[in-house]
Amino acid sequence: MSAQAAPVRRARFRGLKIVRGVLGVLLGFGFFLVIVQMLSAFTGSLPNAAPGNYLLLSVTWTVAASVLAGYIAARIAGAHEFPHAAAVGLLMIGMSFLSMRQEGASQPGWYQIAIAGCGPISAMIGAAIRVLAK
Repeated sequence: MSAQAAPVRRARFRGLKIVRGVLGVLLGFGFFLVIVQMLSAFTGSLPNAAPGNYLLLSVTWTVAASVLAGYIAARIAGAHEFPHAAAVGLLMIGMSFLSMRQEGASQPGWYQIAIAGCGPISAMIGAAIRVLAK
């Protein structure tokens, strides 16, 4: 009976690892979206905010939220932290391209490139922090 139970346990454990990985990526990206949207709404409601200052502030909180998102994804996944953080980064790139298409030429090119580039790199830094904190 125990010889038959071992493959079932291994299969269950493998399935749990997959669920943890997918959940880590989705929760990390979800955290990123919530933080960025909340801060965008907050700073958008500030009177007399200069557009240049808003863009720099936006890049700053995107980097901070990305580091935390990568850390969360790596922490929940439990193993293989960098591929999970890279998946969060890939979702960020996809979201950036969609945003670029929606915004069009209303934002400067440096801002869109900085958002698309800094997010995934920052998520990988978050995963590195998780690996170093183990």
